[in-house]
Amino acid sequence: MSNDEDNSRTSQKKPIKEPTSNTSKESLTSNLEDKMMVATPSKAEYKSYEVKPSSEEESISAKAKDAGQTLKDLVISLGQKAKAITEEKTTGLKAQAAQTADLDIKEDARDIQNLGDNIESIVTVFENIMTDIRKEHYGEQERLLVGYKKLLEEQLSVIEARLKMAKRLKFVSE
Repeated sequence: MSNDEDNSRTSQKKPIKEPTSNTSKESLTSNLEDKMMVATPSKAEYKSYEVKPSSEEESISAKAKDAGQTLKDLVISLGQKAKAITEEKTTGLKAQAAQTADLDIKEDARDIQNLGDNIESIVTVFENIMTDIRKEHYGEQERLLVGYKKLLEEQLSVIEARLKMAKRLKFVSE
Protein backbone atom coordinates (compact mmCIF):
# COMPACT_ATOMS: atom_id res chain seq x y z
CA MET A 1 0.00 0.00 0.00
CA SER A 2 1.14 3.45 -0.77
CA ASN A 3 0.97 6.38 1.59
CA ASP A 4 -1.71 8.03 -0.55
CA GLU A 5 -4.04 5.06 -0.20
CA ASP A 6 -3.39 4.85 3.51
CA ASN A 7 -4.14 8.54 3.95
CA SER A 8 -7.36 8.27 1.94
CA ARG A 9 -8.58 5.47 4.15
CA THR A 10 -7.94 7.37 7.34
CA SER A 11 -9.64 10.41 5.92
CA GLN A 12 -12.78 8.40 5.16
CA LYS A 13 -13.02 7.02 8.68
CA LYS A 14 -14.75 9.10 11.27
CA PRO A 15 -13.17 9.25 14.65
CA ILE A 16 -15.13 7.63 17.46
CA LYS A 17 -15.98 10.04 20.17
CA GLU A 18 -16.84 8.91 23.61
CA PRO A 19 -19.95 10.60 24.91
CA THR A 20 -19.49 12.72 27.94
CA SER A 21 -22.05 13.36 30.61
CA ASN A 22 -22.67 16.88 29.21
CA THR A 23 -23.71 15.72 25.72
CA SER A 24 -27.33 15.73 24.66
CA LYS A 25 -29.47 12.77 23.57
CA GLU A 26 -29.15 13.68 19.90
CA SER A 27 -25.39 13.65 19.97
CA LEU A 28 -25.46 10.35 21.87
CA THR A 29 -27.69 8.80 19.18
CA SER A 30 -25.48 10.01 16.38
CA ASN A 31 -22.39 8.67 18.17
CA LEU A 32 -24.04 5.25 18.51
CA GLU A 33 -24.78 5.16 14.80
CA ASP A 34 -21.13 5.91 14.12
CA LYS A 35 -20.03 3.03 16.35
CA MET A 36 -22.15 0.31 14.69
CA MET A 37 -20.22 -2.42 12.97
CA VAL A 38 -21.27 -5.48 11.03
CA ALA A 39 -19.76 -8.80 12.12
CA THR A 40 -19.50 -11.63 9.67
CA PRO A 41 -19.10 -15.21 10.87
CA SER A 42 -15.75 -16.77 10.35
CA LYS A 43 -15.04 -20.37 9.53
CA ALA A 44 -13.51 -21.67 12.70
CA GLU A 45 -11.97 -25.10 12.70
CA TYR A 46 -11.97 -27.22 15.81
CA LYS A 47 -9.50 -29.95 16.40
CA SER A 48 -10.37 -32.97 18.49
CA TYR A 49 -7.84 -34.59 20.66
CA GLU A 50 -7.98 -38.11 21.99
CA VAL A 51 -7.28 -38.27 25.67
CA LYS A 52 -5.70 -41.51 26.72
CA PRO A 53 -6.59 -42.63 30.23
CA SER A 54 -3.83 -43.02 32.72
CA SER A 55 -2.76 -46.44 33.94
CA GLU A 56 -4.61 -45.84 37.23
CA GLU A 57 -7.85 -45.07 35.37
CA GLU A 58 -7.35 -48.18 33.21
CA SER A 59 -6.88 -50.39 36.28
CA ILE A 60 -10.04 -48.96 37.92
CA SER A 61 -11.94 -49.54 34.70
CA ALA A 62 -10.66 -53.11 34.49
CA LYS A 63 -11.62 -53.74 38.13
CA ALA A 64 -15.13 -52.39 37.49
CA LYS A 65 -15.52 -54.67 34.45
CA ASP A 66 -14.32 -57.66 36.47
CA ALA A 67 -16.72 -56.84 39.30
CA GLY A 68 -19.60 -56.52 36.80
CA GLN A 69 -18.73 -59.85 35.19
CA THR A 70 -18.47 -61.53 38.61
CA LEU A 71 -21.87 -60.16 39.61
CA LYS A 72 -23.36 -61.35 36.32
CA ASP A 73 -21.90 -64.85 36.84
CA LEU A 74 -23.24 -64.93 40.41
CA VAL A 75 -26.75 -64.00 39.29
CA ILE A 76 -26.68 -66.65 36.56
CA SER A 77 -25.48 -69.36 38.95
CA LEU A 78 -28.12 -68.40 41.53
CA GLY A 79 -30.79 -68.57 38.83
CA GLN A 80 -29.64 -72.01 37.73
CA LYS A 81 -29.53 -73.25 41.32
CA ALA A 82 -33.03 -71.91 42.02
CA LYS A 83 -34.30 -73.55 38.84
CA ALA A 84 -32.76 -76.91 39.82
CA ILE A 85 -34.25 -76.74 43.33
CA THR A 86 -37.66 -75.78 41.93
CA GLU A 87 -37.61 -78.66 39.44
CA GLU A 88 -36.56 -81.09 42.19
CA LYS A 89 -39.34 -79.97 44.54
CA THR A 90 -41.90 -79.98 41.72
CA THR A 91 -40.95 -83.55 40.81
CA GLY A 92 -41.27 -84.58 44.46
CA LEU A 93 -44.67 -82.93 44.81
CA LYS A 94 -45.91 -84.54 41.60
CA ALA A 95 -44.81 -87.97 42.80
CA GLN A 96 -46.47 -87.40 46.17
CA ALA A 97 -49.69 -86.21 44.50
CA ALA A 98 -49.66 -89.27 42.23
CA GLN A 99 -49.26 -91.58 45.24
CA THR A 100 -52.11 -89.84 47.05
CA ALA A 101 -54.30 -90.03 43.96
CA ASP A 102 -53.47 -93.73 43.55
CA LEU A 103 -54.38 -94.35 47.19
CA ASP A 104 -57.67 -92.47 46.76
CA ILE A 105 -58.50 -94.41 43.60
CA LYS A 106 -57.66 -97.71 45.26
CA GLU A 107 -59.73 -96.79 48.31
CA ASP A 108 -62.70 -95.80 46.14
CA ALA A 109 -62.41 -99.02 44.15
CA ARG A 110 -62.32 -101.06 47.36
CA ASP A 111 -65.41 -99.23 48.70
CA ILE A 112 -67.28 -99.88 45.45
CA GLN A 113 -66.27 -103.54 45.51
CA ASN A 114 -67.57 -103.80 49.07
CA LEU A 115 -71.00 -102.92 47.73
CA GLY A 116 -70.74 -106.17 45.78
CA ASP A 117 -73.71 -107.27 43.71
CA ASN A 118 -75.72 -104.19 44.71
CA ILE A 119 -73.50 -101.93 42.61
CA GLU A 120 -74.38 -103.79 39.42
CA SER A 121 -78.09 -103.33 40.00
CA ILE A 122 -77.59 -99.62 40.85
CA VAL A 123 -75.63 -99.06 37.63
CA THR A 124 -78.21 -101.00 35.59
CA VAL A 125 -81.08 -98.91 37.01
CA PHE A 126 -79.22 -95.64 36.25
CA GLU A 127 -78.50 -96.72 32.64
CA ASN A 128 -82.12 -97.79 32.09
CA ILE A 129 -83.47 -94.46 33.37
CA MET A 130 -81.06 -92.49 31.14
CA THR A 131 -82.05 -94.62 28.12
CA ASP A 132 -85.78 -94.06 28.80
CA ILE A 133 -85.26 -90.29 29.15
CA ARG A 134 -83.33 -90.22 25.85
CA LYS A 135 -86.41 -91.56 24.01
CA GLU A 136 -88.50 -88.46 24.87
CA HIS A 137 -88.64 -85.10 23.03
CA TYR A 138 -85.97 -82.55 23.99
CA GLY A 139 -88.34 -80.37 26.04
CA GLU A 140 -89.55 -83.43 27.98
CA GLN A 141 -85.94 -84.69 28.35
CA GLU A 142 -84.95 -81.41 29.96
CA ARG A 143 -87.84 -81.61 32.48
CA LEU A 144 -87.13 -85.28 33.30
CA LEU A 145 -83.36 -84.72 33.70
CA VAL A 146 -83.91 -81.78 36.07
CA GLY A 147 -86.26 -83.95 38.14
CA TYR A 148 -83.87 -86.92 38.12
CA LYS A 149 -81.00 -84.65 39.22
CA LYS A 150 -83.09 -83.42 42.16
CA LEU A 151 -83.89 -87.02 43.10
CA LEU A 152 -80.19 -87.95 43.04
CA GLU A 153 -79.29 -84.89 45.12
CA GLU A 154 -81.86 -85.95 47.73
CA GLN A 155 -80.43 -89.45 47.73
CA LEU A 156 -76.94 -87.96 48.24
CA SER A 157 -78.15 -85.95 51.22
CA VAL A 158 -79.65 -89.15 52.71
CA ILE A 159 -76.33 -90.94 52.15
CA GLU A 160 -74.39 -88.07 53.80
CA ALA A 161 -76.75 -88.09 56.81
CA ARG A 162 -76.35 -91.85 57.26
CA LEU A 163 -72.56 -91.48 56.92
CA LYS A 164 -72.46 -88.87 59.70
CA MET A 165 -74.65 -91.08 61.89
CA ALA A 166 -72.36 -94.08 61.28
CA LYS A 167 -69.28 -92.02 62.21
CA ARG A 168 -70.95 -90.83 65.45
CA LEU A 169 -72.01 -94.34 66.39
CA LYS A 170 -68.51 -95.63 65.62
CA PHE A 171 -67.02 -92.92 67.88
CA VAL A 172 -69.46 -93.74 70.72
CA SER A 173 -68.86 -97.48 70.53
CA GLU A 174 -65.08 -97.11 70.76
